[in-house]
Amino acid sequence: MTPEVDILIVLYNSAKFIRPLLKSLRRTTVSVTVYFLENASTDGTAQTLMAALTTFPLRTHVFRSLSNNGFARGVNLLARQGRGEFLFLLNPDTELEEGCLERLLDHALRDPAIAMCEARQQPREHPKVYDPQTGATTWCTGAAVLVRRKAFEELGGFDERIFFMYCEDVDLSWKFWLSGWKCIYVPDAVVRHYNQDIIPGKRRVSENYFSFRNSLFLFYRFGSWHDRQLLYKFLLRRFIYGKYSLRSKLLYTFAFVGHIRYIPYLLRTRNLWCDRRHPWVRLEETSLAD
Repeated sequence: MTPEVDILIVLYNSAKFIRPLLKSLRRTTVSVTVYFLENASTDGTAQTLMAALTTFPLRTHVFRSLSNNGFARGVNLLARQGRGEFLFLLNPDTELEEGCLERLLDHALRDPAIAMCEARQQPREHPKVYDPQTGATTWCTGAAVLVRRKAFEELGGFDERIFFMYCEDVDLSWKFWLSGWKCIYVPDAVVRHYNQDIIPGKRRVSENYFSFRNSLFLFYRFGSWHDRQLLYKFLLRRFIYGKYSLRSKLLYTFAFVGHIRYIPYLLRTRNLWCDRRHPWVRLEETSLAD
């Protein structure tokens, strides 16, 4: 019997992506329930979604928030609403190619130690190092990834205390590896992802702020004294040697100051992870090395 899959989609100003997304979800042949969280959008996302769902054939639940919970907390909230054996985390600015979810599920069912199965993104994939034989990879992006509920709940989901968006997927992936679970990449499961890199005129203020700040969080939680050169280079590129504008450097300064209040929490939880080592926990394959 094919296990139930809960599809979790966090929305924020996603109106223009709703109809293509729903059209692609119609191709799914496995048993799914779709959960949406509308995160206080201002572009009519809620209205567009409700109108489109009138003819949508899949089981669907829609939740609306008066504030923007971000991605990490948004996914945690949705995960608690369902009971499916697997969670399929999916960005709203995506379209599933035929067979995408089916291939991810097939891989997950082959090995009960697999916690995450990540789809390949087109037209632009983030750099992905993986073992072509096993599919093992250092971390799985939350944009389109199948997660085993048992593993997700065992680790308490995303760490929403420090992550609003960006790097929460790296954090969870590494916790999985260090806890005996596996994270794999499935290149024949394809999703089209219309992310900010290919949308003309997309402003990246929030993205740059959280990416910088949260990269520091990864170093505090998983880094060691031997990794310090990577951190130094990261900071020097952002503030001195890199070709960043004064506005960008000012943004990174605010992000650096903003991360300080989380240091006590990170140091308290650091001993849970930093003393463990794993060959797939690689700081050099994150934004710290960009």
